[in-house]
Amino acid sequence: MNYVRGFAPWLCYAALSPVDWRLGTCAAALAALLLLAGQLRARSVELLAGATCVFFVVMAVIAVSDPSSGLRHWISALANATLAAVAAASLAVRRPFTLPFARAQVPREYWNAPRFIRVNMVLTTIWATGFATAAVACALIVGYDHGAAVPLIAAQVLGFVLPFALSGRYASRAQAAAGV
Repeated sequence: MNYVRGFAPWLCYAALSPVDWRLGTCAAALAALLLLAGQLRARSVELLAGATCVFFVVMAVIAVSDPSSGLRHWISALANATLAAVAAASLAVRRPFTLPFARAQVPREYWNAPRFIRVNMVLTTIWATGFATAAVACALIVGYDHGAAVPLIAAQVLGFVLPFALSGRYASRAQAAAGV
């Protein structure tokens, strides 16, 4: 469930942007601000929440100030590229963005264990790969035909569903192997 909450702004955008990109970006920005506010109150801001908030607030400002901006065609590629960059940056600093989600699932005594960190490095790599692949697929689709909504939606769904399924399966196996 923590995964869903963390990705709520992205899901809001995915659900509402086919109706109107302004609606999608504004709803996502609002969801991102609410998510970030909750984390600020809890004094535990996650990298994903901060990056998501910046991304969608900027996109919403552009969408409202220039609704006909050509950026609206590229936002799916940019969104996935942003998520891929966040995941890659978290790997580079050895603080995989999946850690907060994983910590909600396992007892505190495992949180700093090398195996726990390694498992989360793999999980984040799965997500980073999915996001990067979706970013490239979206860019290729938009570059070929920016009006190709069905392939664009399919690329975005696969860019989320596959990593979700693979990471869930991997995490379950890792927990079983660790006896958690």
